[in-house]
Amino acid sequence: MLRVNNPYIDPAEERWYHLGFGPSDEVKVMFHDVKFVCMGGKDKRMEEYAKYLHQVLHEPENSVYEEGTKDLRNLSASAGRYCMYKVGSALSVSHGMGMPSFQILLNELFKLLAYAECEDVSFIRLGTSGGLGIEPGTTVVSKQGYSSMLKPYFTQVVCGKETNYDSMCDESLRSQLLACGKRLGTKIVAGNTMSCNGFYEEQGRLDGAMCTFTPEEKMAFLRKAHDECGIVNIEMETNMFAAMCNRFRVKGASICVTILDRMNGDAAGITEAEYKRRERQPLEVVAELIKSSST
Repeated sequence: MLRVNNPYIDPAEERWYHLGFGPSDEVKVMFHDVKFVCMGGKDKRMEEYAKYLHQVLHEPENSVYEEGTKDLRNLSASAGRYCMYKVGSALSVSHGMGMPSFQILLNELFKLLAYAECEDVSFIRLGTSGGLGIEPGTTVVSKQGYSSMLKPYFTQVVCGKETNYDSMCDESLRSQLLACGKRLGTKIVAGNTMSCNGFYEEQGRLDGAMCTFTPEEKMAFLRKAHDECGIVNIEMETNMFAAMCNRFRVKGASICVTILDRMNGDAAGITEAEYKRRERQPLEVVAELIKSSST
C-alpha cells in the first residue's frame, strides 16, 4: 500500500490545492482501484487520451462521468491548474511544462493515492521530445534521467542544501512498455534521457530570443551527451520524475516520441498531421499496456 513519508501532516486534514479537492469517503472509494497514472504536459492531450483510453477499454464502469452522462468528468477542473480524468483503473492527468509544475502534481497525487490506500500503482510520463542520434519518429522508453549538467541523478534543494537522488526508471515497467511497442509495430528503443529546466538555451537551442554560445559549442555538448552518457532524447521532466518515483517507492516509466533529431537542427520541419501522428505513438503503447493488464 502507498504510504506518505512525512510525520508532519495528517492525511485526513489535507487539501490537495492544485488538484482542487481534499480527503473524503467519496474520494477514497473513487480512487482506491487506481493502478495506472498516465501523465503528459498538455491539458488537451490528456483529455483526448482519456477519451481514447475509454474507447480502447470498452467504457469501463469504474470510470468517473459527469452526472447523468457518459462524458468523462475533469476531476480537477475547479482548481484550474491541471486536468484529471479517471478511466477504469487509470488516471489521465496533465502535469504542465517542466519539472517544478510536475513535482507539485506528483506530491499531491502521491498524497491522494496514499489516502485512498492504493496498491501496486504504476506512474507513466508520456509525451514528446527531441532525439539525439536516432531517427525522428522513434519512441524512447527512458532508462535513466540525466540533468542538463549530464549528471545521472536529480538534485533536490531543501532549506538551502543539495541532495542527489537516484533517477533510474523502473526496469520491469520499461520492459513491458518495450514489449507492447514492438507488439504494435512501433519503432521503439530504450535509452537515457536528459531533462532541462528550459526549452531553449539549456537544451542548446540556437533559436531562442537570446543565445550566448556558438553552433560549435552546441554540437560539442550534444555529442558529449550522446556519446559519453548514452542520451538519446531531451525533454524537461524525466530526471525529476524518476527520482520522485524512487523516493516514494513506486514504479515509474517515461515514454516519449522524438519529433526531430537535434543533431540536425532545432526545428522539426514536419506537417501538423505528422506531428499529431508521432505524438500519438506513446499514447498507443501505454494504452496497450493498460489493456493487456486488464484482461
